[in-house]
Amino acid sequence: MGKRTAARAFAMALNCTAQEGLSGGDACGACSCCRRIASGLHPDVRVLEPAGKEFRIDQVRELCRELALRPYEGRYRVALLAGAERLNPHAANALLKALEEPPERTVIVLTAPQGADLLPTIVSRCRQLRFKPIAARHLAAILERAHGVPAEEAELIAAMAGGSVTRALAMRGAGWMERRRRLLAGLAGLAGSPPLRALVLAAEFSRGRAEIEDLLALCASWVRDLAVVRVEPERVWNRDLRAELEAAAGRLPEEFALRAWSAIRQAERRLAGNVNPRGILETLFLELAAAGARRATAA
Repeated sequence: MGKRTAARAFAMALNCTAQEGLSGGDACGACSCCRRIASGLHPDVRVLEPAGKEFRIDQVRELCRELALRPYEGRYRVALLAGAERLNPHAANALLKALEEPPERTVIVLTAPQGADLLPTIVSRCRQLRFKPIAARHLAAILERAHGVPAEEAELIAAMAGGSVTRALAMRGAGWMERRRRLLAGLAGLAGSPPLRALVLAAEFSRGRAEIEDLLALCASWVRDLAVVRVEPERVWNRDLRAELEAAAGRLPEEFALRAWSAIRQAERRLAGNVNPRGILETLFLELAAAGARRATAA
């Protein structure tokens, strides 16, 4: 179960009409209240996500004003801040008082990859529940059985979704499989190519900041598989491209993976520093082309 799913189940348990008057009961999942919470339509359950790259202070202030009101129809108001690691310092400080002294019958849930991603002042005011990433095989089964994803596609997405159902579904909804094939084929053709080819590839895949994060993750998966396919080919993530990976690993110098990995990590740091996404991709692809040039030239 993912963090958002758990938060939604918690909100259902707090407000389930079938469990009214009972303590510690699970939600029935069938009453009107549970169904509306599950579908995101309950007036007392609010999910707040970042407006762009991060939460804005006005978002948090508006949420705090809402939480000061009594529940409209449920027993509790529940606010879920999804991706709370993207609270900037001003937004985080605006939330502190609500966390320290939440209004009566109000529950605030924050999700983040880890406590270290939040300000210590936020963490100190919260009760922490730790979630382990869902194992890839279990995540693949969830995608296949609950969401109708074909088995091969489910395995590929699960291998790269970091144990998150939410991320896995977002990847599939964005046409991830086809985009992945085109990107990895382009990366394999960069070695020893003229700079123009790297720039054209960057132009093709330049999107918004969130999409660039996914592209960098795909690049990292490709580099990881290039290293793995030499020694344990059955453990590659991009299983459907194993033959292409073996061919690329044979063409590229042995030190390519290390140099490429360093270039990807530098690209991630530049993205965090608010550098233009297209410029990040152009620099990365030029570096990958240069890193693979020696073996390609020698061949």
